[in-house]
Amino acid sequence: MSALKVRGRPRSEDVDLVILESVLDTIAEGGITKVTMEGIAQRAGVSKASLYRRFPTKTDMAIAAVERMRQEIPIIPSKGSAYERLLFLMEATRTGIQGSRYGRIMLAVISHGQERPELAQLVYDRILLPRRQQVREIVQQGIQNGEFPSTLNIDVVMPTLIGPMLYLGMWSMCDPVLETRTEDVLRSVMGLPRLD
Repeated sequence: MSALKVRGRPRSEDVDLVILESVLDTIAEGGITKVTMEGIAQRAGVSKASLYRRFPTKTDMAIAAVERMRQEIPIIPSKGSAYERLLFLMEATRTGIQGSRYGRIMLAVISHGQERPELAQLVYDRILLPRRQQVREIVQQGIQNGEFPSTLNIDVVMPTLIGPMLYLGMWSMCDPVLETRTEDVLRSVMGLPRLD
């Protein structure tokens, strides 16, 4: 006698995941302003009541979606020189800004930061601050190892490394931008000699 396959409701975690993925896809495709409770319920294939049971407000839903988004952050290699690790991070930021869902979401958060400051602050606190700490540790390692000058102001170096990558990523379709090498930016910011 063959076992009967019993079908029932999907697990609660599965529904949560579908909802959060729907939120992230909506932001990536149309921006933050396109996120509505009705639209997400329809996209996720759940009732509005089911959605509100899990996330009473759009802010609650956004917080959960940002936590989910953290899983898409490129992982900086734990091995290698400080220079190699920073170069990896910068290149991943540059190529990912338009070439990935994560990058498109980050651009949406940046462009709508004034309209939705609470979401911008959430992304900054949950995603950018921990990343900033990683960059600080790598730069400190590089200074201690003699890879970078000891005179570097780490608080200035951190945004100066990533800011140009956002610019280069956003304007990647333009020829002069394509000619700018990530490694040249890194060496310039860190006060290292130019490569030929």
